[in-house]
Amino acid sequence: MRLFIAIDLPEEVKQVIEEIKEQIKDVKGVKPVRKQNLHLTMKFLGEIEEDKVNKVVEALGKVEFNPFKLSINKIGLFPNEKRIRVLWVDAEPAEPLIELKKEIDKALPQFKDDHPFSAHLTFARIKYIASDEDKKKILELITNTKIEKKEFLVDKFKLYKSTLMPEGPVYEVVASFPNTKHL
Repeated sequence: MRLFIAIDLPEEVKQVIEEIKEQIKDVKGVKPVRKQNLHLTMKFLGEIEEDKVNKVVEALGKVEFNPFKLSINKIGLFPNEKRIRVLWVDAEPAEPLIELKKEIDKALPQFKDDHPFSAHLTFARIKYIASDEDKKKILELITNTKIEKKEFLVDKFKLYKSTLMPEGPVYEVVASFPNTKHL
């Protein structure tokens, strides 16, 4: 089964992101992430044999972290302006996320990352940009959009199963891991 570790977003943060997505809904080649699928990925594990999932859950259950607050702040893109493939909203401060990520990595040393960790929430993927006008719209969204700062508490993370479907991925919670320390 295809697994990843993520932090859920509260409804009010998802709503702010939905308003951002509205601004590019007419841009060809842009595939917005469905509202129910918005999350902050901590680690992608990939395909895991079903008989090994319990070991992953057990290891993640030992991760200790203090609850912390995050807020969304600005819009960005990956990898660069010449070849835009992902639109995202950042999460800050990054430090507590980086600390949690280190603890997750320590618990699961057998799972290596294919790229450096970045504190972001993907809200759209871009297959292609049909015109200069569409590219201009995307770049204007990034430079001109002021995001309503929404703070939220992170007091748990989750292990998700991702099932790829023609209409987009379907996510199911495999296990939830609450903080083991207190504010």
